Amino acid sequence: MSETPKTPIRCFEGNSEPHQPFWKMVDAAESASGEPEINFDGYISEYSWWMDDITPEKFKNDLYKLGQKGAVTIRMNSYGGDVIAASKMYSIIKEYPGRVTVLVDSIAASAATVVAMAGDKVLINSTGFFMIHDPSFIFFIAQLNIETMERMLQSLLAVKEGIINAYEAKSGLSRARLANLMTGETWMDAQRAVDLGFVDEIYQPAPKSFELQADNAALVNAVQALNYSNLPAALQAVLAAQPELGQLRSEPQPVVSSETPVEDEHQRQAQCLSDTEGLRNTEGLSETQLSAEAVELQGRIKKVLRKKEITNA
Repeated sequence: MSETPKTPIRCFEGNSEPHQPFWKMVDAAESASGEPEINFDGYISEYSWWMDDITPEKFKNDLYKLGQKGAVTIRMNSYGGDVIAASKMYSIIKEYPGRVTVLVDSIAASAATVVAMAGDKVLINSTGFFMIHDPSFIFFIAQLNIETMERMLQSLLAVKEGIINAYEAKSGLSRARLANLMTGETWMDAQRAVDLGFVDEIYQPAPKSFELQADNAALVNAVQALNYSNLPAALQAVLAAQPELGQLRSEPQPVVSSETPVEDEHQRQAQCLSDTEGLRNTEGLSETQLSAEAVELQGRIKKVLRKKEITNA
């Protein structure tokens, strides 16, 4: 007698049922890209994929049925979700034989960025956002001792290393810098996501401003509930201007940044490369590793500034 599958653990509030697809499939004839599309709007699974063999198989079957091993576009509007689901989806998409293009329509944050890294080409809307941070546990009613918490810490560190693998393969940034960007909860606009190598290109849709309509209330609630500390000013302004979408902070929280506005494009690129995030929190790194990191950054900065001199000559 076969064992009855266990009900997955709910990670986020919502209306989905266990094993229910959280993605939407769109035929090529009805899509904006002219290719078969899979759209992600909301959480990357309200339920954990831990010990779940059913939902991953559904996603794989839908991808292959829709794409027929040909080109597929994935549209991303997600503020994160279950890291196990994101990791499994990354593997499924990477193994798909056809070309996969990822379009970040508005936001890819947290676990959603791992899924985005699976694309053969990743594009972001000019008004889009990209955010990476450290993984975390969701605690339910539980009694934890020191040994259990230490094991959980080791699990989180292992998960972080797995996420860094996906970021490193796409961006080419050093693991030390990626680790620091994650710890610092790094929010990126479209241009910075391209500069850091997470995204290949910026695309320009029909001119419009970034707005959160009433049907995006989940995004507002998620941003507030997750209590991000470095929320970009553009998003803060949108939230403050639309109090009907949820309980918002009375005043926007300051965004911590070491950057200052620079009009010159070459100077802006050099400033981005010299961001000290890559050299923060370097405890445990040897002097040789630190020197290599510094030399790498200095070389990239000189290269950008050299382009400026040639352009101005």
